[in-house]
Amino acid sequence: MRPLRILFLAPQVPWPLDTGGKIRTHYLLRALARAHRVQVLTFGDRQADSEGVAAISRMGADCELVARPGRVGQLVQLARGLIGPLPYNIRKYQSLALGRRLRHLAREHDLVHCDHIHMAPYGPAAALPYAVDEHNVETVIWDRFARDDEEPLPKRALFAQQAFWLRRVERDLCSRAAVVLLCSQVDQAALLDLIGTRRHPSTQVVPNGVDVELFSQPGPAEVKGHIFFTGSMDWAPNENAVLAFLDEMWPQIRHALSGLSFYVVGRNPTPRLLERHQRDDVHITGTVPDVRPFMRGAIALVVPMRVGGGTRLKILEAFAARVPVVSTAIGIEGITAEDGVHYLRAESAGDFAAALTRLKQGPALGQKLAEAGFGLAQSQYSWDAVGGRLAQEYADRFGG
Repeated sequence: MRPLRILFLAPQVPWPLDTGGKIRTHYLLRALARAHRVQVLTFGDRQADSEGVAAISRMGADCELVARPGRVGQLVQLARGLIGPLPYNIRKYQSLALGRRLRHLAREHDLVHCDHIHMAPYGPAAALPYAVDEHNVETVIWDRFARDDEEPLPKRALFAQQAFWLRRVERDLCSRAAVVLLCSQVDQAALLDLIGTRRHPSTQVVPNGVDVELFSQPGPAEVKGHIFFTGSMDWAPNENAVLAFLDEMWPQIRHALSGLSFYVVGRNPTPRLLERHQRDDVHITGTVPDVRPFMRGAIALVVPMRVGGGTRLKILEAFAARVPVVSTAIGIEGITAEDGVHYLRAESAGDFAAALTRLKQGPALGQKLAEAGFGLAQSQYSWDAVGGRLAQEYADRFGG
């Protein structure tokens, strides 16, 4: 396999590994750097991101940082994103400085890898084949928010506006890409449906993975006999899921399972979440150095997602840690898991209460689910296997 020269564009330094997006970026970057020559170009600060740059260097890749826009620049981008036609979640990553460096560096590379749709606007400017890693089909997320009856009408109108502009941008950039990477066949179908009659790009399913060895290691438990949710709590779909769970489901679950506690484990909890801390047996931890102590000894991971895209790393991590999972259909979307074999499906408050009661009263069921989930994570979703397949795919497709 001839090593390719890959210019890897990322919206942020993928370190520390405290969000699902950073985790996917980190492990795919590591796999590509093992097989190819990789230059990372990303937004960051030399001092604040020094550990992340060192982590990238240890992979064998080079890393160049471009300063993020200042406060005034961010406000200008927000205002322009609200006016359109480029939505804010794309607009905020546009930088003349990064564009200049891209055009200079592209002369020395074979391929541009755009991490997230947010970086895809730079792809056509490179005059090289470019790939887009769609962590989520973003239009799907915003459309789901716009249809969510639990959201206030003004927010739903804003979501619909952003989704309208995003649909046009995502359709155009993906249809022009040499290849688009999707987390699941569900996302693949959603993207092809979004593109419609335009030229369909080549697509490749590159599922999210998990470091099975890391999450299966034994160790101390922070608490026992609880349920938990993990994720970046400033990501809107996660906040939406937890708040809905607390408002609509938690009272019935507490009535059915007296004394049960619920831990929300993840960075940057919003003020609305922090208001619920230590009320009704709810604990909002904020950033923790290691999520695994909150997984050990748990009755289950609950994933009450109602909007979102891609696949949930939190589920794969729970599988690798041998923790039972109770999830909505949207929560487990894109993962080849079977209800009643690898996890328990729940949609309503009654469903979640019944599933958690079964797990608490029947430890054998939890053990059976946990072992099946672990086997699935080990056989299909280890990062080494996922990343190795991507590195080979790039070599076959672009190696000439």
